[in-house]
This record gives sequence, structure tokens and C-alpha cells, in this order.
Amino acid sequence: MRRNSLALYVLVSLCVCAAIASAQEITGQIRGIVTDASGAVIAKATVTITNVDRNQVLRALETNSAGEYVAPFLPVGRYSVAVEIKGFKKFVKNDVELNVSDRLTVDAALQTGAVTETVSVESEPLQVNLQNVAVEGLISGTQVRELPLNNRNYEQLVTLQPGVTSNAADQVYVGTTNPQGAVNIVSFSIDGNRQSQNNWTIDGADNVDHGSNITLLVYPSVDAIAEFKVERSNYSPEFGRSASGQINVVTRSGASNFHGGSTNSFETMCSTRTVSSIIATVPRAQSSVTTTLAERSADLSLFPGSTTQIRKRRFSSFPRKFAA
Repeated sequence: MRRNSLALYVLVSLCVCAAIASAQEITGQIRGIVTDASGAVIAKATVTITNVDRNQVLRALETNSAGEYVAPFLPVGRYSVAVEIKGFKKFVKNDVELNVSDRLTVDAALQTGAVTETVSVESEPLQVNLQNVAVEGLISGTQVRELPLNNRNYEQLVTLQPGVTSNAADQVYVGTTNPQGAVNIVSFSIDGNRQSQNNWTIDGADNVDHGSNITLLVYPSVDAIAEFKVERSNYSPEFGRSASGQINVVTRSGASNFHGGSTNSFETMCSTRTVSSIIATVPRAQSSVTTTLAERSADLSLFPGSTTQIRKRRFSSFPRKFAA
């Protein structure tokens, strides 16, 4: 009995570890070095990292003996980084845009003065990743929602990235099969690799149908997507399941204020089908009867959302998709 229980425990542990290992990172990281005007490092400076969208302090830490700080596992969003220590003016860098899998560097050069004085620095419009050599591209939530898409299917936007080719039809359907009953293949080749070697995730969870390895399981509404990133090559070991591209989708979450919206999409797709019929009265004579069939689809999305802290209790509402 004890041996069976131990075997069951080991099996469950292995399953849990495999699930954790297969998940991909959906957060970002901010790190940097704090120095004075002469370039000497400053230890034990207080670094405060605030999520501006949520109006919430997510990290409060001190620099080490080398003047370095690291803040990993930060949700995507806009941030401000504040650095202060006695004998120096307070340093604040605003509008730091952190996207999924980003590794940003925010260094601070403090000026001598009172801590009540503040030196504000606006973040550069183009933030460069200086911590790794990953070849990647970001598709923002605005692009996902505003660019015209057939069937409102986000995967078509992967072709906006360099090195991506596709032989997909103009009509990319949602689901594992299309209306004709054929397999709905996700036919994207990234940097010349096989179409079946791509890895698709949603919020870090595997989204590939491993029966064929070329179809997806879940297609979130475009209104529910915050952004997604396409890792094409030289990515870190955390992306280890497939040898080709890594498509990492992050869904939207709340902010500090109540907000929401709704969309209604309706489209009619016309296709022409030819049916051959045998006319019984004329032997071996055939005539082609062409019929035009209309396929209609409607998509209604409602997405209320908030992340508000009331009496130390947080509640959130995430986008949902209702298909009609």
C-alpha cells in the first residue's frame, strides 16, 4: 500500500513539474545600476517600481554592494522607476513600457542634493533590449484590435514579422477544422523551419493540438489580447519545446479604474461551389450547376475590467467572448 502511494505521489509530482516546465514566461524584467555623478556605484539605495496602469507599487528593493538591482516577473504594462538615498536627489524615470518577455535596463545616475528634490527622466520612445540577443517582434494590442482581420483571427498578424512565410488561404478560420470539414492548419513557417515546429502559448499555457502539431486549441477574441510576441531565433532556454518560432500571447487584465467596452462584428462570406449532375434523359451528358452559398458569422464581445484594491481585497474581471 505504501509503495503504491509513493508511486502515485511521484507520478503526480512529475505531471505537475512537466506542466510548469512547459509554461512560458508571460512577464518581464527591469534591472539596472545606480551610480553617482562620478560613476561610482551606490549600495543600499531604495528602488521603487510602480505599475502606472494599476497605480500599484509592485517592487520595493535595495541595490546590492555592486549598485545593482533586479526586478523579475513584472506583469506587462507601463512603469515608473524611482531611486532615492540620503544625500542625493530622488531619481524618477517615467513611462517605461514593459512588454512580454522584455529584459529592460534602467540605470540611474544620482545627483548630489536633498532627497526632497526630484530629477525626472522621460523614457525613450524606443527601448532597446541590452540583456540578450533574442530576435523577436511584438504585435501590440492596438494592432490586434485595429488592423482588419478575416474572422477576427489574430494568428494572421504573425506574417507581419520578418522571416515569416505562409501558404494559408485568405480566409483563416477559427477552430481545429474549417466549415468544409478539413483540418484547419496553422501554416506559418518562421525562418525557414517546418510549420509543425512552432510553439503557440496563451498566458504561458500550451495552445498546440499535439495530435497533429499544426492546429491550435484556443482562439481568444482579438478584444481579449493585450499583445503577443514572436520569438524567431536566439531566444532563451525557457522556450524549449519547439525548434522554430515561439508565439506567446498575453491576454488583457485590469487597471486602476473601472472600464470596459463592447464590439459587434458581423460578416457574410460568399463562396461558389460547382455541383455536377447527370441528366438522366441524355446519356453521358453532364451539366454544371453553380450555386453560391453564403456563410455568416457574428462576434459579440463584452469586456468589463478592473483591478481595484478595496480593504486589501482585489477583484478582477477579464474579457470574455460570446459567439453568436
